[in-house]
Amino acid sequence: MITQSALCKAAAKHALQVFGGSLKVQAYYDDSKSISVDLLTTLDSLHVGVKSIGTIGLSEVPLLIDNGEEFATRVELCAGALTEEIFWEKAVASAAFHIKRHQRFVMPGDVIANIFSDYMDKPKMPHIYLTIPFMWNDAHFPELKYNSLKINWLQCISTYEEERVFIEEFGGNAFDDLLSDQEINTLNSNRAPVDLSRFA
Repeated sequence: MITQSALCKAAAKHALQVFGGSLKVQAYYDDSKSISVDLLTTLDSLHVGVKSIGTIGLSEVPLLIDNGEEFATRVELCAGALTEEIFWEKAVASAAFHIKRHQRFVMPGDVIANIFSDYMDKPKMPHIYLTIPFMWNDAHFPELKYNSLKINWLQCISTYEEERVFIEEFGGNAFDDLLSDQEINTLNSNRAPVDLSRFA
């Protein structure tokens, strides 16, 4: 594993306190081996058979707004997934690589397109939707303050193309409301798409 900075160690400790469980940390590299990110994984901390995944080190990268100034907060990513779904680690790492390469700020309600297409043949849900973490700690994933930095976590959820189009048109808050109202199980990789009929 890559030697971690003090910031990375603080982020890992913070995430582990939220996730619970015993951790495994593994380094992931992009295809060119030029970008890497560590992933923290804990097993059975949410439920038996469900793992928690979090990036370590994405918050070392400052994210920029349109005028070139640094965004007010840095980010790490997290996800909950069934233990046997080994593609989720790669997907979260790829989303982190995308953010590192572009260095453009991301927020709840953003979509990173076609992440799963790199690992699956014609995935039903190819995109990652970023939202406020809701699976852990009674839906409260506290901000980490480290020296002068603020670090917040964004949860990754897989989404259908029609959901991506909906989010682009109506925004993340409307999509979050539908997920909640329809009690969508985002851990189910075979779930049906959100019912968007009332917006048709």
